[in-house]
Amino acid sequence: MDPLAFPVMAGTLLTEAVRFLFDRASAVLDRRAGRVPVEEPEQVPGQAQPLLVRASALTDERVARITGSQGALRVYLSRPDFLEGDDTELRELLGHLRRDLEEVYGRSLPFGNEKEADRPGVEVAQRADSLHGRQVGMRVGGDITERGRARVIQEAGTVEERGEQVGVEVQGSIG
Repeated sequence: MDPLAFPVMAGTLLTEAVRFLFDRASAVLDRRAGRVPVEEPEQVPGQAQPLLVRASALTDERVARITGSQGALRVYLSRPDFLEGDDTELRELLGHLRRDLEEVYGRSLPFGNEKEADRPGVEVAQRADSLHGRQVGMRVGGDITERGRARVIQEAGTVEERGEQVGVEVQGSIG
């Protein structure tokens, strides 16, 4: 599985990435628990703009995933010798947590020397407990050129008999 485009990092940079995501998870969970007002901006060093939590993105399922990820990262923070940049499970954990946090904040959170251009130009994440009709992740009116980047992540608990989940439908161009 693609570790959700989380870059391979080592040493101090990896430790900083783990700390950053752990701290963002803590801030989100503090807002969800009411210890900090949800609408209060989060001033983060290195971020040009304050991070704002979108309350509608704090679903029970997402909060449970963030809580679990935060607990797993706590082990790495207490035992930094466990941090290995090529650890696929760690990269998947960081990638999933980053995706959840980006959905909560409504913006991307690049790391290291990763640039916005290194990540998909169009990203769609959809979840459905039960799918009765048609769910389309992306519909484009043509081809995807070699410069085009797109990522669709879809999850469905149950796709009913007449349900259909389409990741990308291209009839034009991307890129």
